[in-house]
Amino acid sequence: MKVGVFGGCFNPVHHGHLRLAVEALEILGLDRVELVPTAIPPHKGQRGLLPFGLRCRLVQKALHGLPGLHCSLVEGGRPGPSYTGDTLEELARAMPGSRLFFLLGVPDLLTLPSWKDGLALTRKAHFVAVARQDMALETTREFVRSHWPEADETVYPGWMKSPGNMVCEWRLGPGSGNILLIRPPYLDISATMIRDYWSAGRDIRFFLPDLVLAELTRKRRLVERYWAKQEARSDVGQVGGVKARPPRGGCIHGR
Repeated sequence: MKVGVFGGCFNPVHHGHLRLAVEALEILGLDRVELVPTAIPPHKGQRGLLPFGLRCRLVQKALHGLPGLHCSLVEGGRPGPSYTGDTLEELARAMPGSRLFFLLGVPDLLTLPSWKDGLALTRKAHFVAVARQDMALETTREFVRSHWPEADETVYPGWMKSPGNMVCEWRLGPGSGNILLIRPPYLDISATMIRDYWSAGRDIRFFLPDLVLAELTRKRRLVERYWAKQEARSDVGQVGGVKARPPRGGCIHGR
């Protein structure tokens, strides 16, 4: 079974996340995609971050009626920071024999050497870099060649003509997964923007599924306890708090 792994804070989950999950499912021919809310982000603070249980409920509601997409609670079952390597190992144990495809943005891929276990993580999963622009091919190619000079490269024809397909694949060698580059359509929606709209009392319909909006509204008092801090920080020149990074899924990356 081919399983996509798409992690992030999902604070909150929105249509940009869902579209990327659907694109990965189809472009890579996956059997399923696991959206993995992070419990304790190791590389950023938890200020403004909704409780893990609520974020998971929001993801579950967002996935209603979307076959092939699932919410994994794996990171909520262990203490300490939510490191990518630990998550990949747990998912591999839970789905023996599966091939894991870990989704991240090209800028996150470039920081891989600084992650916990760094480049060795490619032995636990294939890494799928998500491009926002055509130049990502050269950037990713340079990164791969600098760390895996013997990698075998395949560039797929027709990728420049339209988004929504595979761009390139690098086979890193025995014992390692591959690095793949895809270029799905990019929806310019971020969790930061949604939180800013919420704090300002603006309409956030069509940024996220109706069921997610309904749950946020139902939990308004709890949500405002966390997101109101975003507004407070804007008074000192930090509008919206920590920048969300849509195609990378946020917090699971860079760890």
